[in-house]
Amino acid sequence: MRLKGIIPHTYVQSVYSLDYLKLYDSGIRYAIFDIDCTILPFDDIKIPLDLKDLFDKIKEIGITPGLYSNGAFKRVLPVGEALKVKYMANARKPFYGDFSLVKYSLFGKECKTDNTMMVGDSFYLDMLFADRLGFYKVMVDSVKGGHWVKTLANSIVQTSIYSVLPKDEFVYGKYYHGKRG
Repeated sequence: MRLKGIIPHTYVQSVYSLDYLKLYDSGIRYAIFDIDCTILPFDDIKIPLDLKDLFDKIKEIGITPGLYSNGAFKRVLPVGEALKVKYMANARKPFYGDFSLVKYSLFGKECKTDNTMMVGDSFYLDMLFADRLGFYKVMVDSVKGGHWVKTLANSIVQTSIYSVLPKDEFVYGKYYHGKRG
């Protein structure tokens, strides 16, 4: 694993902290969102009104959002339908899937690696996947809640990867808005 490759271009507290207009102005037109611990607590399918409003705002700005999740179809389907976006379940990130799968399953022919971003909470699953496909990488802190065993397992993996990252390039809680280009 290339450690430098999993360091996000932008790191913010949550999906609500991102400046989507600035991302649009920098050329981003498509946004892939992880579900578990990125936009919702682990295994939760209750969609808060502010999340629906956020996805509507993202669309109004001109960015097309989609969901790309390792979660089961029965979990991903209601989230995708509630947010009115295309989605892919059982994605098997970070190693399965190529750009054409993302492009044609979620977005269409105008989607390119340089106008697409991946938003997730995991170095291993989301940032590695985004790096492998050449997307702009946005990392957010994990949404708390959900099944405690799965949340703990995710935390252990994150902590083990974080422990080997260069601290002069990434520190939890030290948020930054990266530059494109």
